[in-house]
Amino acid sequence: MLFVVLLTGCIGEEYDFSPPSASLTNPEDITQEEKLAEANIDWTYDEKYNKETKDILSLAKEQNKMYFNSGQKVQFSLQDGHFDEKKVKISLLQNENKMDLEMEHAGSYFNLPKEKGEYMIVLDLPTDKGTAQYVGNIIIQ
Repeated sequence: MLFVVLLTGCIGEEYDFSPPSASLTNPEDITQEEKLAEANIDWTYDEKYNKETKDILSLAKEQNKMYFNSGQKVQFSLQDGHFDEKKVKISLLQNENKMDLEMEHAGSYFNLPKEKGEYMIVLDLPTDKGTAQYVGNIIIQ
């Protein structure tokens, strides 16, 4: 009888398989956190989340600017879901130049380049539920 009661509790649970939200945090000032904008979502698990942005550069420029020091360590986080942060790919775009950033082995950290300027940051998340892309606007000083 106890098994039936426990099983009933498990069946009644609902799981959220929507794309997560993504944000960047300055580890030197944890009050500085900025949510990244959803750019392109191809969510095969549930098509209602799908979204296509043709001009991600314009979308990124509309976002609040985040300021970092050159070479600084930055943390990203994914909320609302359990996704493998080690699969995340992060790149910076400036004019026609694209720079892929190396992730630290610990997972959710990466180092910014030493070159100063304004960049569009792109976070790509491949999952077994689909793919999600997020963008933001950062200034390296």
